[in-house]
Amino acid sequence: MQKRRMTGSEAFTEALRLEEVKVIYGIVGSAFMDPLDLFTAAGIRFVQVRHEQSAALMAEGYGRASGVPGVCIGQNGPGVTNLVTGLASAKLNHTPVVVITPAVPSTLAGTGAFQEIDQMDMMRSVTVHQVRVTCADRIGEGIRSAFRAAWALGGPVQVDIPRDFFYAEWHEPMLEPRDYRTDGRRGGAPADQVAAASGLLAGAKRPVILAGLGVVRTGCADQVAALAEKLGAPVANVFMHNDAFPASHPLGLGPIGYQGSKAAMKLVAQADCVLALGTRLNRFGLNPQYGTDFWPEGVPLIQNSHDPLELGAQVPITCGLLGDVAEVTRQLLTALDGRALAGDGAAAKALVAQEKAAWAQELAEMSQVDSPVMHPRRALWELAQAMPAEAIVVLDIGNVSGTAGAYLNPERAGHYVAPGSLGGIGVSYPTAMGAKMARPDARVVCIIGDGSWSMTMQEVMTAVSEKVPFVAVLMNNQVYGAERRNQYDFFDERYFWTALENPDFARIASEMGAHARRITKPEEIAPALAEALASDRPSVLEVMIDGKVLSEPYRRDALKPPVRHLPLYSA
Repeated sequence: MQKRRMTGSEAFTEALRLEEVKVIYGIVGSAFMDPLDLFTAAGIRFVQVRHEQSAALMAEGYGRASGVPGVCIGQNGPGVTNLVTGLASAKLNHTPVVVITPAVPSTLAGTGAFQEIDQMDMMRSVTVHQVRVTCADRIGEGIRSAFRAAWALGGPVQVDIPRDFFYAEWHEPMLEPRDYRTDGRRGGAPADQVAAASGLLAGAKRPVILAGLGVVRTGCADQVAALAEKLGAPVANVFMHNDAFPASHPLGLGPIGYQGSKAAMKLVAQADCVLALGTRLNRFGLNPQYGTDFWPEGVPLIQNSHDPLELGAQVPITCGLLGDVAEVTRQLLTALDGRALAGDGAAAKALVAQEKAAWAQELAEMSQVDSPVMHPRRALWELAQAMPAEAIVVLDIGNVSGTAGAYLNPERAGHYVAPGSLGGIGVSYPTAMGAKMARPDARVVCIIGDGSWSMTMQEVMTAVSEKVPFVAVLMNNQVYGAERRNQYDFFDERYFWTALENPDFARIASEMGAHARRITKPEEIAPALAEALASDRPSVLEVMIDGKVLSEPYRRDALKPPVRHLPLYSA
């Protein structure tokens, strides 16, 4: 095996270069300044963010949009602590990320040195794998191990490197990625489980398929469509994955879960067998909506996931199919060939068309509202009508951002990027920037509320300085909407700490160098979006909407009417 003499910084940078890393997000720090000096020569773009939380979220956005690990780095101590939220989000979203955490010098470890914390212990719960470099000449090995794990496990992986190791010298083996890792793809499910599942599906008169993140990541919607056609099974998308299966398909229903499709939830409720493909079936996405508990308890559930720990963890299963969702779908298609099937495809398509039409009419009636201050649903309606079909839409969490899920049904996988199960506010803007950098030819639009914007607007400066053109649609209702709705429902309209005294965000964005505009009328939204998308600059559209009009709370079982016994608090 060929070896070449190099320093720790060179071994580190060379390992990243051979992995074809194009972008690393972070804030310049002395702990990794020596290798940072080499990045330009290696063809690595370092994106200087304004807060390391955004660095991790940008890396996640890059990983979600590209399918290859995003990379972020932080100065030892406080820079690393700032990365945690983005990594927690990436872990729950199964996004491959490599996080590099330079540590205090090896000679000072454990002494309470300046900017020293136990970075491995702190990161343990927000990563899927950790690598600690214990000898200088294992830096390259550490980077290779981190990428191997990120590809294989589909989540954030930490590699921790004492900063003095960058200055050591040794002879490093020259290894290409093909020498030490695969792309992480798995095979299919065991034959006996496939046979059991196909038997359940063949006998179902009203089967329904749920398509999840695995369908998005593997791009197997066409295979899922073939399976749905064979079974006569309507297909609903799992909460936050509106792009898993096209709603325009004759059997496509749109999303279940918060502010999802009533058509989807109505037909899921009527199912006599559910096939969940590529999903952990998070219980949050199965909570009652529109006053209806739509999950069909007691019917056979066939669940597929690539992770054995997810099968049956949230909902009891009849059959578990462990394996890559594309391969499992192919297995089911083969197993069902030539079998008599109880489902009626023509009747299913007719029913899907009927329920989708009814829901579309109801949604339009709810949304086409004229009012002195713009109704949030009217704003979302106009935005959805104006959204280019091929746009990648990135959503934040919150009352209005969550409601947007009812309006956006992209046709292509990877074009709907929701905040995920962590549910952190302020995540969408840096995530959208990472997505745009991973796919520079795509048009990227993020939808974010004003509370979330207050946490992340500093990154407009990053987008401007890095010349990353994408659009933020800022829904400004001057309240923390989700929590204010809870106060309306559970606290007798006692509103405390949910009002926001906001500045003119469009003006601030303009001062930062972005294309910006404040919008007060529904008819201004479509031309403003078209102008922003054509501007080839980072853009912020501040849409002023009514804070007194809020959608349903995310879940009604999470709070109870307050009970007060002490006179001081019961008055």
